[in-house]
Amino acid sequence: MRALERLSKPQYIYRPSQILRRMRLGDEAEIVVPTPWGCPLLVAQEDTIGAGIARMGVHELAVSETMWRLADPEDLALDVGANVGYFAGLLARRVSEVIAFEPNPQLYRFIAGNIERWDVADRVTLDTRAASDSDGTAVLHLPADFESNYGIATLEPGADTISHEVPTVRLDEVIAGRRVGILKLDVEGHELSVLQGAGGSLRDGLIRDVFFEDHRPLPTAVSSLLEANGFAINGIEERLSGPVLTPEGHVPEGWDAPTYLATRDPERAARLMGRRGWMCLRSARRAG
Repeated sequence: MRALERLSKPQYIYRPSQILRRMRLGDEAEIVVPTPWGCPLLVAQEDTIGAGIARMGVHELAVSETMWRLADPEDLALDVGANVGYFAGLLARRVSEVIAFEPNPQLYRFIAGNIERWDVADRVTLDTRAASDSDGTAVLHLPADFESNYGIATLEPGADTISHEVPTVRLDEVIAGRRVGILKLDVEGHELSVLQGAGGSLRDGLIRDVFFEDHRPLPTAVSSLLEANGFAINGIEERLSGPVLTPEGHVPEGWDAPTYLATRDPERAARLMGRRGWMCLRSARRAG
């Protein structure tokens, strides 16, 4: 019964070939996983996110689908905290340009190698600086359990077993007056500093959609800053028939750290989210 429950998920129902891939998983430390949009990923099976991608073929499906729908072919997208490149690959299939920020040197060979595997690699620029509220340097902290979760490195101070000095950059400097369709933030508590470094771009209305994690119930300093700059905020939830946007204040189910969508164009978001199904689970050939 438990096995049936595990397989009764959109990742398998809409993409049954992933069931066979899951059954064939071995005990290799690292494997290359094909994604539905044709941007394969080298992942480590000791890593929580990597192991999940190996089993399911995707990561955070509702967020992936929402991002897929909101991305426009003419967009510039920024993936801040790109990890091994999962969302960078998804966005590269959908937009004209992606800048992926990943300052952790221990993830460089993963994300750099993954980008080289993609037939849309020419759309992606890997930036090894950390986005923050100033240009300079900062210390990237890797907590003791980093080996089991590659996504928890942070610029926020705390206990760590390994640290790296990394260069920092304000997103205003990178954006430089251009329009950004999607800004994805996953920086383990450093989101406010990243947005402060994009303050000019936010005030000038240059950023349309922001995807961000928040470990605390809204409103928070992050959500308040976005609302003060004209964004409407919704949660993102997964249903069998597709993702749905939930009202601000309703904590999305399914993650320890819920992901929210902040958008300057809620009518556009509602229209694009009105369709049922999972567009991002189409084969690479159909997807683009």
